Amino acid sequence: MWQFCATLKTIIELLKGMERMLDLMEMWKRHRLRKALKKQSAVLKNFRHVDEDILPAAACSRIGELLAQAETLAAAPEASAVQEWEESAAALLKEYNPHSTIREILDVLAVALMVAFGIRALFFQPFKIPTSSMQPTLYGIHYIDHRAAEQVNGVSKLFGKLGSVGNYLAFSARRAELKLDKPLIMGNELFPRSSFLIFDSTILPLSGNQQAVLPGRPEKVADYAELYPGKRLFGNVVDGYLSDGDHLFVNRLSLHWREPQRGDVMVFATENIIGPGGEKPSDSGDYYIKRLVGMPHDTLKIVDNVLMVKTKDSGCFVPIYELAPQTAKLYSKKGGYQGHSNLLPGVSHFLRSNDDEYTVPADHYFMLGDNTRFSADSRVWGSVPRRNLIGRPAIIFWPFSRRWGTVDRLEPLDVPTGQAGIRTFPSMNLQ
Repeated sequence: MWQFCATLKTIIELLKGMERMLDLMEMWKRHRLRKALKKQSAVLKNFRHVDEDILPAAACSRIGELLAQAETLAAAPEASAVQEWEESAAALLKEYNPHSTIREILDVLAVALMVAFGIRALFFQPFKIPTSSMQPTLYGIHYIDHRAAEQVNGVSKLFGKLGSVGNYLAFSARRAELKLDKPLIMGNELFPRSSFLIFDSTILPLSGNQQAVLPGRPEKVADYAELYPGKRLFGNVVDGYLSDGDHLFVNRLSLHWREPQRGDVMVFATENIIGPGGEKPSDSGDYYIKRLVGMPHDTLKIVDNVLMVKTKDSGCFVPIYELAPQTAKLYSKKGGYQGHSNLLPGVSHFLRSNDDEYTVPADHYFMLGDNTRFSADSRVWGSVPRRNLIGRPAIIFWPFSRRWGTVDRLEPLDVPTGQAGIRTFPSMNLQ
């Protein structure tokens, strides 16, 4: 008898447990129905709020009725009644707001663009190196001698092995190759050509009504191929790649918590900067990137390729690397670094000789490229006003070269800088 009673008690407890489970399921079902009502009601309210001034009175009245029904249904929601209500709400929106999906997408896109432009304006601004004046710290469009670069581990082991598309996506590099079986005397003209509206190329006329195409604008091709009228071309004239240069993010906030310091790499606007002869630095873009070497009231001169600085509180000149240790690598004579040159014939106005001194005005900064032999900088158009400073470059995000990552962190390549070429140093081609 007692076994029967125990079994009956167990059955009763199981039935009670099932009843509680059914109650919980019913509660969950009602919760989901209320949630659906709340979500659709929010859509109706937002629609009425945004378009109330253009909606007909009948539509506004119908929305009010649907919202009142939703409140009533929420007290004791039933699936069939909620479904019928949702269908009515959807029909109303379809009638008076047929392009709701497109409108929502445009709203999201507008918000995303506002956030993106806000970040760009206030925090991190993308920037492309426009010239070669900061090489080898930062590179503009430049040539890479692939075989020589492999010998010094200047590029990734994958460089040149990903195909034309892969090489460009990873390293922003296009193949530059020209092999001649017969000698050719270089003529006077190179002809520009554009591919896909974004890629600059140059046509080299060859003998026999033939031609070769190399990446880059004519002046860039003449640089890396060392072409000049009358030169005899034969064999492997060019065997490398042309990179579109470094792309980086500029930290615009950095100047709010840390004042510009001597030795900083700095991005600045070129607006209203004019040299004594009317020279403007804006031919290559609205923004430039240089190294800040002169603070307000500093007196500068370049003696035997060494920038000497006399601060406003000092009575004597000292080499800049004693005041800004990060500039010491500029005097290593390795990897393209050559010190600070005052040789910019026919162009510069300041620091043109060992005896030429320049005092930086108040609230201004003197900017030099690391590649001073081929850099138009403050020696040409003078100091940069404080209001023109944009920020410090933070990271190089493309291409994936040895410089990828934090800016200005690398030591020079362990190869001699060597003698200057037409417009660059050959050792810079190893990057």
